[in-house]
Amino acid sequence: KQWYQRRVRGCTFGDTWAGGNVLLTSIIGNTYSGVTGDIVIDDQGTTTTTSYDVMNFKVDAFHKIGTWSNTTKLSLVDGIEYLGGGKTTPTGFGNTLTGFHLRIGIVPEPPIAYLDAATCVNDTSLPQCWYGWNPDIISKLADSLNFTYEYVQPDDRKYGGYNTETETWNGMMKDLLDHKTDLTIALSINTERSKYIDFTLSFFEDQASFIVFSKSAKSSGNIFFFLLPFKMGVWASIFGIIIVISFLVCLLSKLSPYGKYGRKIHAQQVCACSECRARKGMKEENGCSFKETKEFACRVDKVEEEDTLGDMSFYNSVWVVSTGFVQQGGETLPAAPSGRFLLFFWWLFVMILVSMYTANLTAHLTLERNDISITSLFDLLAQSEYSWGLITDRNLESMMKNHGEDKYGQLVQRGTKLGNLGVGIEKVQDGGFVFIDESSVLTFNFRDNCTAIQVNTGKFSNEWAFGLQTNSPYAYVINNMFLQYREEGWLTEVWDKWYKADGACTTSIGSDMRFDLTILSGLFAIFAMGIGCSFILVILETLHAAYRDCKGKPGTGSA
Repeated sequence: KQWYQRRVRGCTFGDTWAGGNVLLTSIIGNTYSGVTGDIVIDDQGTTTTTSYDVMNFKVDAFHKIGTWSNTTKLSLVDGIEYLGGGKTTPTGFGNTLTGFHLRIGIVPEPPIAYLDAATCVNDTSLPQCWYGWNPDIISKLADSLNFTYEYVQPDDRKYGGYNTETETWNGMMKDLLDHKTDLTIALSINTERSKYIDFTLSFFEDQASFIVFSKSAKSSGNIFFFLLPFKMGVWASIFGIIIVISFLVCLLSKLSPYGKYGRKIHAQQVCACSECRARKGMKEENGCSFKETKEFACRVDKVEEEDTLGDMSFYNSVWVVSTGFVQQGGETLPAAPSGRFLLFFWWLFVMILVSMYTANLTAHLTLERNDISITSLFDLLAQSEYSWGLITDRNLESMMKNHGEDKYGQLVQRGTKLGNLGVGIEKVQDGGFVFIDESSVLTFNFRDNCTAIQVNTGKFSNEWAFGLQTNSPYAYVINNMFLQYREEGWLTEVWDKWYKADGACTTSIGSDMRFDLTILSGLFAIFAMGIGCSFILVILETLHAAYRDCKGKPGTGSA
């Protein structure tokens, strides 16, 4: 058997040991008993039960203070004792990368990273060849941690996508897994990637959007366009609640002993003691009528004559309630605390409702003015006017494929597969194409295109962070620096430097989805609570007035 015979080879030889594949095939997928325990080798030829003892040198010998394994990770049973006997971590320990040279994966995509191709023709790995948002962060880290670095571009110039058929990665993810790089520029964090690599602390959050060019402006053909923000069920509920609230305002004015109508009823009808009964008898002897008489000759606590009985009639209540929609008030307002409390909740309800109406009407008019009929991602599936697409091997594509809603998977499957950002921009500019990508990327790259309409979906929120090899020794110190930069506000400053531009005119709008009762149910529930509180308040008012009458101090003695 010649395959196991040893042959001396130098590092520059291109040939390999012929018996290597045979040996590897023999041991993979098997378990062997060794001196330190069972050795389990998986299908990739990697041991799955790796474990180590953590030793601490103290005075003249090593002492076991813990263990580490690839399943339980680090577990310490005793503190680390440093040279000199102290257990306090020395100042500066682990907060520098002096002497380290890092290989950083990068792909050109404005404004995340720009390549100065004119200056760096032959060697694009030099730090001075790159500028932009992420190169600024890398440069800041290098100055703070005192390390040197070079940039490495993946052959396919992609961030990194997973091929389920071949079970392999591409782009910066592949280079990181192949140990060609130590760190990557910003990657979107997702579950799929987190299974294979580690991430630093996140330093940015984003969401999915889509962008399309407007064909031409046109006027609305719908004469009832002002009804578009709300569905008909909402409009019917609004008119119904106006009637209900008007009735309740009128009712509370009559029930409350502090209302303009109710206090007269209370003054003439409520008798809780002998003195009250005597006053009621005098009223009956004099033939007083609280409906028609304009002068109250009875010896009861008088109310001002100008407080007419019809001030808070149902008719006037409808007027007071209805004028709230146009931020106006009626001539007469409730006098009782319960009525005023109810009216306050009504005005609060109207304020929120009008704000929602105004915002949604603006969205409808903006979309219609720009001739855009697509207001959500799902609208793409039900039309044939526009084609759409997104960049392959990107986080957004992965999230949409793995989403529980099948329609997102259909969007990916039926959409155009774009090779890079530049292709997507060109297709949008050619017209009739909807480009789906992350909001910040679209906002920046279409900032000068005033006919571009961007619609934020509110879906697929994700965080950006630098990618690291699993259990990377650089994670701790880099994360510490990110915390410091965040507290100093520097990460916000560098973001604003590259992403905010003067004169940007990309039109960004939200969805013009019509509000229905389900969406507004919370608002109606809060208002119902206000109505309930008003009735509790009128009961308390009645009890308070009765208490004062019993004490010989009529609760509504004078207006």
